[in-house]
Amino acid sequence: MSGTITQKTVAIDNLVTTTFYNIRTQIVDQVFKIRPFYDKMIEKGRLKEKVPDGTHWEVPVRYARDNANRKWFGRGAKFGRAETETLTRLLWYRKNVGTSIVRYFDDDQKNRGKAKLIDYAKEKVNAAKMDLMEMFEEDLLVQNADALSMNALPTLISTTPTTGSIGTKTRSTNSYLQNFQSDFTGFTTGVSLQDVMTEYYNKTTEYAAEGSGASMTPDIILTTRPVYQDIERIGRAMRTIQTSTSSRMSLGFGDIAFKNTEIFWSPYCESGKLYLLNTGTLEFLYDPDVWFEMTAWKDEPDSLDRVAQVICTCNMTCNQFLKNAVIYNITTTTS
Repeated sequence: MSGTITQKTVAIDNLVTTTFYNIRTQIVDQVFKIRPFYDKMIEKGRLKEKVPDGTHWEVPVRYARDNANRKWFGRGAKFGRAETETLTRLLWYRKNVGTSIVRYFDDDQKNRGKAKLIDYAKEKVNAAKMDLMEMFEEDLLVQNADALSMNALPTLISTTPTTGSIGTKTRSTNSYLQNFQSDFTGFTTGVSLQDVMTEYYNKTTEYAAEGSGASMTPDIILTTRPVYQDIERIGRAMRTIQTSTSSRMSLGFGDIAFKNTEIFWSPYCESGKLYLLNTGTLEFLYDPDVWFEMTAWKDEPDSLDRVAQVICTCNMTCNQFLKNAVIYNITTTTS
């Protein structure tokens, strides 16, 4: 019979739900902390809970400095009282992401006894965790074509930062929304990559850091495995490899640094790209009321199977684009 809910079914519903909430904090930590970028964001306090303003989050951005009244002065000098508009707001729309926990009737029947049921519940919860973990990493480094998806780094830190709009504002007419970018076409990693990295590392450092979370310099570099390997090889040949001593080095995605800034690679980073990022200018905002929440269990149509969803409301944002850079079209000597 379709839709039959037995006492045993309700018991398993409750067990899986209880198991999920018992290890919910652990799930959240594991989803993000085994990924270098998110781990750095956690370290800098850049994963922030914030209740949306309806459909979006409003983030204040300083685009000019209030310096109209400053002056050198002598005896009897008078100061001006001009008021300069220096702040604007970017609107970042809330994005919803989720995955299903599916329980098949046959599996429910096979897992009898308390020990088996607990293992069964943990298996279902862990499968959902791994599903979301991969999605957050992949959709960070490649912009999902779905208009409902969160902002990825290629959108925020763009190779074409004077086109399109970001935060509902036009980039071409607002220089404060334009990150640095460098087309590496025609150059080779062995001859030019370190020089170009140095140039854009320094360019992003020219601008004052806004807010308590931002540093003057980039604090993490993300790239592809082939680019990472070329950097490592160049450093080894020059005997100038810097090694990172942070806890992230044990994640398996690298342990070298450039100007004391950790470099990591991701299998999802788009080919030929390298990001110089200041995580203090980036925020991963999430709604505390919809953050790894689990829905009620429901019957699958015309089936004895049961399904629930794990859902989140969030988005990746930026409040100071000029402190970030991307180098692209890097051709490597390794594959």
